[in-house]
Amino acid sequence: MDDYSLITSLVTGFGLALPFGYVAEKFFRAPALVGYILAGLAASVLPGLPPVNPKMIEQLAEIGVMLLMFGVGLNFSVHDLVRVKGVAIPGAPTQMVIAASLAACVAMGFWHWDFGAAVLFGFSIAGASTVVVTKALELRKLTNEMNGQATLGWLVMEDLVSVILLVCLPPFAAAVHGDQTVSLLGVLLDIVKTLAWAAVFVSLMMVVGRKLLPLMLREVARTGSRELFTLSVLGAAIVIAYGAGAIFDVSFALGAFLAGMVMQESRFAHRAAQESLPLQDAFSVLFFVSVGLMLDWHVFLEKPLEIFLVVLIIMVGKMTFSTTIVVLLRWPLDTALTIGSSIGQIGEFSYILAGQGIALKLVDASIMSVIVAASIMTIALNPLLFLAAPHIRQFLVTHFKWARKAAMRQPPFSQLPADTPREMLDGQVIVIGASEVARELFQTMKKEGRRTIVICNPSDPLEELRADGFGVIVGDPTDPMVLVQAHVTRAGALVMPAADVVEAERVLAVVRQLNKDLPVVVLLKTLDEAGDFDPADKNVFLLCEPLIASISLAAVTVEQLVKHEEDEAESESRMMSVRDILDAEYRRSVESVRFGGLRAPAENAEAEDVQSAAAKVAGEAMATARSRQRKKLSPGEAARAFGERFANWLKKGSSKKSKEKPLEKAD
Repeated sequence: MDDYSLITSLVTGFGLALPFGYVAEKFFRAPALVGYILAGLAASVLPGLPPVNPKMIEQLAEIGVMLLMFGVGLNFSVHDLVRVKGVAIPGAPTQMVIAASLAACVAMGFWHWDFGAAVLFGFSIAGASTVVVTKALELRKLTNEMNGQATLGWLVMEDLVSVILLVCLPPFAAAVHGDQTVSLLGVLLDIVKTLAWAAVFVSLMMVVGRKLLPLMLREVARTGSRELFTLSVLGAAIVIAYGAGAIFDVSFALGAFLAGMVMQESRFAHRAAQESLPLQDAFSVLFFVSVGLMLDWHVFLEKPLEIFLVVLIIMVGKMTFSTTIVVLLRWPLDTALTIGSSIGQIGEFSYILAGQGIALKLVDASIMSVIVAASIMTIALNPLLFLAAPHIRQFLVTHFKWARKAAMRQPPFSQLPADTPREMLDGQVIVIGASEVARELFQTMKKEGRRTIVICNPSDPLEELRADGFGVIVGDPTDPMVLVQAHVTRAGALVMPAADVVEAERVLAVVRQLNKDLPVVVLLKTLDEAGDFDPADKNVFLLCEPLIASISLAAVTVEQLVKHEEDEAESESRMMSVRDILDAEYRRSVESVRFGGLRAPAENAEAEDVQSAAAKVAGEAMATARSRQRKKLSPGEAARAFGERFANWLKKGSSKKSKEKPLEKAD
């Protein structure tokens, strides 16, 4: 079966991941990824299972990291990174240095490690797993909120610092081993070289890739082949990620992330994300299985104190340092706690740094077991940090003045500016999301001068919307406080142009708690989704995309047919009698007036008046028809002009006689 090591590895990996993940999620209320890690541990210790090739699983897991980071990049634009640069650029490196220093001091003070091993160990646990954080943010629906965007920006900076550390390790190891040829200038030159290559790669992606990748997606999409489109997405993610590592000495994860950021500029970005999502999920499962495979469970019995101290530094120390740094950078307390909770674990870069240190003989192989054990413990316990965050916030706000000030701060675009005009907050239209579907709506609102407030994601064009005169709030529309910020109680209407049915129901439930009579317009994907809404709510207006598309298709088709028929009628207008057309239109107008509720002529004299007035109007209409025909208008338009004139005359005559009757009675 050695020839089928890939198949047997997948059989065992997926076969164990499913039951272990289900048990963790269903019975222990833990994330499924904890079960995946335990599945990897079980695969290494349980007898009788199909053989697993750890090297094969590691490579498949690396593909999972590429695809996952590619998906993150698809939802994270350059503007998002620039928006959170104030917290990510100074904060992440500072936190890593402080955490590494603490871990190095503990290693030298308690375990009597030498300086080189202690420094390597410190930086190995200073970073966080991008995969774990991404999954944690997705699970809590924080990815598209400002706090989640700040966390992702923080992780991007940690990845860049980790790349620099990998460059610095060889000269650092040589200096520790007493190599006299190593100089500070040489180390600095290596760092500058690495940063230069990284800058070249980023520049190529931002300049060349920004044009080529969206163009490639568009051309492939035009073929109509779903297989080719999926292949182009996966190929772009994996090839660019590999090229980033092989040519520019940048990590696979960072290369895939930048590829996703560039492809996000394409209008096919949403479809690309949907096509790659199943493979992202499947391969990310293998990443966590590979983590479990690396664990030697004997380390829990041999070094329990070391593992406990490492877990304490990672979860308590890193969360404390990062939260403090973010608050000192004058960001909100909620953002600080979100970042602190997210990075309270270690992952893939820790294994890479530790493996590089073992290869350079800075540390022995036993350190890998400690790091992997600490990684599994922190990944499994990381959800507890998110659960504890609200209680920590409450404690800090209750006991410390600085925490109360930090809690009062708001992330950018989380609320309307203080100088928002009061008329903007009365009778305004609230739009949930700034998707492609909403663009025409925004143009109409701007053209009509309608007051509009948009509740959207950080990845939406926030500055552009605000420049167009719209109010912009970044937040979760299912959060009552976000709707209160949009002054939903005084709004004129609320529109959900691109929400899925579950989110739309949740938003509507919150809206009805705040404003029971607010008109709500919802665009649905299918007709079946309309059954999920309360039919008794008469202020909910449901639109269905397939139905709208069908009606639009029919309208355009009929319009073109009528236009074609009118063109033919115009060419044959010399053969037609305008008088016959007017006569037919006159008969229809009289019938429509009679059946439309206006008083019909009852006496013969009155009927004669109608006929003579109709002849007069017909004469005027005929003259108008001839003049309009000279302007190349259709006979139908001329006939409609007559009908309008005759109907107007009847209405005026009816109202005039109704006013004269009381005078006759008075006589």
